Amino acid sequence: MLTATHTHTTRTQTRSSYVDTLRAVAIARVYLHHTLWIGWMTMLFPSMPIMFALAGFLAASSLDRAGAAHTVWSRVRRLLPPLWGLAAVAVPVMLIQGWSGIKWSELLYWVVPLANPITNETGGAFAMALWYLRAYLWFILLTPVLWWAFKRWPIATLTTPLAVSALLYSPLVNLPPMSEASDVISSTAFYGTAWVLGFARYTGLLDRVPWRVCGIIAGLFAVAGLAWGLMVVTPDQSPLVDPIAEQLWSIGFVLVLMRLRPRMEWMERFPRLRRVIAALNARAVTIYIWHLPVLLGAGTIVGLFGLDPLHDVTGKAAAIALGTVLLGLAVVGLGWIEDLAARRRPALLPLSGR
Repeated sequence: MLTATHTHTTRTQTRSSYVDTLRAVAIARVYLHHTLWIGWMTMLFPSMPIMFALAGFLAASSLDRAGAAHTVWSRVRRLLPPLWGLAAVAVPVMLIQGWSGIKWSELLYWVVPLANPITNETGGAFAMALWYLRAYLWFILLTPVLWWAFKRWPIATLTTPLAVSALLYSPLVNLPPMSEASDVISSTAFYGTAWVLGFARYTGLLDRVPWRVCGIIAGLFAVAGLAWGLMVVTPDQSPLVDPIAEQLWSIGFVLVLMRLRPRMEWMERFPRLRRVIAALNARAVTIYIWHLPVLLGAGTIVGLFGLDPLHDVTGKAAAIALGTVLLGLAVVGLGWIEDLAARRRPALLPLSGR
C-alpha cells in the first residue's frame, strides 16, 4: 500500500525562496486581475489554487514539527487580527450609511469567518474577497484530520475532494444557492486537492513520481479541463468559466508547480527583488483583504476625472497607479497587525524578510 513518508531534506527546507516567490507572484496576479479584469490571467496562472497548495504545504510542515494544536492555533492567530482591522473600518462605515436589519449575532462572522461576513451594498467591496479567509480557516480546522488521512491513504485523500467537487457541480446534486453550508462545502471540495498536493510536496511523495509521469498526469488534467469547458460554455466565454473545467486545469497546473524544486541561488544577485518578495509574503493577508476596497476607491476617484477604469486603457492605467499607491498606504498603516499576529516586532515596511 502506498503511504506518504517525508525526508529530512523536505522538513528542513520548508521555507524556500521558491515557495515565497510563488506566493508573491500569486498575490500580484490577483491584484492585477482585479484591476484589469483579464480572463486569461486565470488560465495563465491560477493564483487561488496555488495559494491553497502552498498553504497546505506550510501547514504540513507545522504539523510535522509542532503538532496539531500548535498548528491550528498559530494559523488562526495569524489570520484573525488582520480581519479585525478590516472589520474595524468596514462595520462602522456600513452602520453610518444606514445599515438596517442586521442581527448583531451575524457580526460574529466579522470576528471568526466560519461563513462569509454579512454586508450591505456599501460594504460589498470589503467582504468580496473574504471567502478566501473563510475557506482557509476551514482548511486549517480540517488539516489535522486531512493530514492523518493523507499519511495512511495519500491517493484517496488527494482525489476525494476532486470527486466530491465534480459531484457537487453535476446535475445530481443541488446545493441550496447562497447558503453558508453550501459555500463551505463547495469551496472545501473545490480547493481540497490543491491543499493536499501541498502535503504531497512536503512529504516528498511527488518526488517519487517520475517527471515524465507527472507531466503526463498534469497534461491530462489540463486537457480534460479545457475540453470539458469548450463543450459546456458558449464560444464567447473562456472555457474556465465552468467550475469543473477550472478545477481540472488548476490541478494540472498546481501538480507541476508542487513537483518542481528549482534552484533559486540566482536570487542572491538581486537583493531588492528578495526584499520585495519578503515584504509581499509578510503582508500577504493585508494586501489580499484590502486590495478590493482600495481598488474600488481608486476606480471611483479615477471616474471623477472622466476616465473609465474598467474599459479605457488610460483609465485602467490610472486605476492601477492610484490603487497601488493607496494599497501601499494601507499596508504601511495596517500591515503591522500581521507582525503582532505572527509575534514579530511591528514594522512599517518589512523589507528585511522574516
